[in-house]
Amino acid sequence: MRKLLLSSLACVLTAFTMAAGRVSERVYVSTDKDVYLSGETIWFSAFCVDPSKGGLSDASSVAYLEISSSDGVLLTGKIALVGGRGSGALQLPLTTPTGNYSVLAYTAASRGRDDLMNDSRTVSVLNTSSSVRVKGGVEIIDTEVIERQAAPTGRSFGSVSVLAAQRASSSTVSVVGLRNDMPSKVTLSLSVCLDDGLPAPSATDLRSFLAMPYSGFKGEASDKEGETFRGKLIGQDSGTVLKDGLIAVVAFPGHAQDVYAGRISADGTVSFVTGNVHGNRDMVCEILGQDESTDCRLVIDQPYLNVKAADIPPLRLSRSFESALLRRHQLSRSSSRAVPDTLFEFLPKRSGLFLPDDHCRRFHLDDYNRFPTIRETLIEITPGLRIRKGMDGKTQIQTRLEGVIKDNTEYSGNMLVLIDGVPVKDVDRLLEFDPYLLSDILVYPYSYSFGESIFNGVVDFVTKKGDISSFKFDKNVVIVDWQGACYPVALTCSGMGPDVNDTRSTLYWHPSLELAPGERLDIQVMTPSYQGRFRIVAEGLSADGIPFRSESFLDVAK
Repeated sequence: MRKLLLSSLACVLTAFTMAAGRVSERVYVSTDKDVYLSGETIWFSAFCVDPSKGGLSDASSVAYLEISSSDGVLLTGKIALVGGRGSGALQLPLTTPTGNYSVLAYTAASRGRDDLMNDSRTVSVLNTSSSVRVKGGVEIIDTEVIERQAAPTGRSFGSVSVLAAQRASSSTVSVVGLRNDMPSKVTLSLSVCLDDGLPAPSATDLRSFLAMPYSGFKGEASDKEGETFRGKLIGQDSGTVLKDGLIAVVAFPGHAQDVYAGRISADGTVSFVTGNVHGNRDMVCEILGQDESTDCRLVIDQPYLNVKAADIPPLRLSRSFESALLRRHQLSRSSSRAVPDTLFEFLPKRSGLFLPDDHCRRFHLDDYNRFPTIRETLIEITPGLRIRKGMDGKTQIQTRLEGVIKDNTEYSGNMLVLIDGVPVKDVDRLLEFDPYLLSDILVYPYSYSFGESIFNGVVDFVTKKGDISSFKFDKNVVIVDWQGACYPVALTCSGMGPDVNDTRSTLYWHPSLELAPGERLDIQVMTPSYQGRFRIVAEGLSADGIPFRSESFLDVAK
C-alpha cells in the first residue's frame, strides 16, 4: 500500500524544529535599482544568511517582506526560500507618496529582535503624477548640496567580474559577461538598469549588511518545509468542537496539492505545516466533521510583524532633477504598454506536499457522454468509484484502493472528497451540484494520512472555471483573500521583439544566478530604443560566506 504520510512528516518537522532550538537568520534584499517611480515594479532577490556560521541558511523556507515609510507599511510580500535564496516582484501603487522607503525582510527566526530595522535597506520612490509625499520625508534643497552629497558610484569589491562592452547601439543585443575568480561557487543577482542621475539613497550593500552588529535571536525555524500557518477557533461553540477531536483544514481552490490539515490544540489554536503556497489566492478555512448547527469558525493569523520604520533619511530633491524626472516619467508611461509575460520567465519553485501527480487517474468529462447528475456521472464514467451509506448513515464516495483487498472487497470507505481542491463535508450537497459545471474528476486510489486521520483514497471534482462560488458551503466555512509567496521570476526580456518601442528602465534582472569557480557566463541583454547610460550590478555571496559586488556601465547610443 502506498501512503503519503503528511501528518507524520509534520511531526518529524516539528521534532526537528524543537531539536534545532534557536537559530540565527538575517535576510538581505537586493533590488533591480535604488530609485523607482510610483506604479513601477520592484524586482528583488533575497539572501538568507546565518550570521553565526557564515554563508546561506537553509533553516527557513519563507521570508516576510515589508516595504514601509514613517507613514506605515506600504506593501507586504512573502519570499519562498530554497537553500537560503528566493526572489519575487511587487508593483508599487500609482498612489505611492514620494519619499524614501525601507525594504525589510525577516524569517520566523528573526522574531523578537529589537533591532530588526537594522537589516533594512532604503529605496526611493518618486510620484510624478501627484504632489503627495511621505510626511516629513522630503527635503527640497539647492543643487550644490545635492551634488556634494550624491551617493558614491563604483562600489565594487570581491573577485567576481562584470565583463561588458562600454558602448552599444539601441535596439540591439549586447553581451554582459560574468566571471567567478573566487575559489568556491557563488550565487548572485544581476541588474542592468538606467542610470539617469536621480538621487539615490545611501545604499546598503551585502558586505556592510554582514558587518553590521545584531541583537540576539528569540525565534525558531518553524517554516522548514514551507510557511507555517497559525490560527484559532472562534465562536460560542468552540469548546464543543475541541472536545469532538475534529480536523481543521485550509485549502486553496483550484489546487489539490495545496490542502493542509492542522491539529487543534487544547487552547483552540491551530498550526498547519505547508509547502509554500504561491500567488494571491482564496483560502478556504473549515473544520471537517463539524455539525452545521454549531457556531465555530477557523480564522488564520497574518504573519507580518508590521515593523515600525525608524530613522529613514529624508529624500532630498532639487529642481535640477526636473528634466530627468520628466524623461523617466515619459519612459515609464510608454513601457507600461509592453505585454508583461513576454518579458519575464518563471524560475523553479518548491513543489507541494500532498497528492503527487503520478498517483492520479484523470477522467476528462468532455471525452464522455455527459449525464444530468453527479450520481449518474460517477456510475457511468468512473467505474472505480461508488456511492454508499457509511456506518453513521452519512453518504460516502468510495473507491477501489490500488492493491488492497479488505473484507473480501476491493472497496474501502472514508474517502476524502474535494471540489477544486477544497474538502467537502457533506457529500449529499455535492451530489446536488450541476455536473455540467465540472471539467474533470481526479481519483487518487491510495491511502493517505491527512492530519490524524487516514483516508482511503481522494477524489477531486474540478470545475471548468476553477470557481467554487456556485457551491454551497455551510455557514461556518470562512473564505478569505490570502497572500501567498511571490512567484520567483527573472526579467530577462527574451521575448522583446525588434520592432517594439522599447522604453524599459530595467533592461535585465536575474535574482539567482550561480557560477562555479573559474566559470564565465555570457548573458544577452536587449538594449532599449532610446539612448542613455545603464548601470550593471552583480551582487552576491560565495559558498563560504564571502560577499562581493561588481559594477560596470553601458552607454547606449542611437
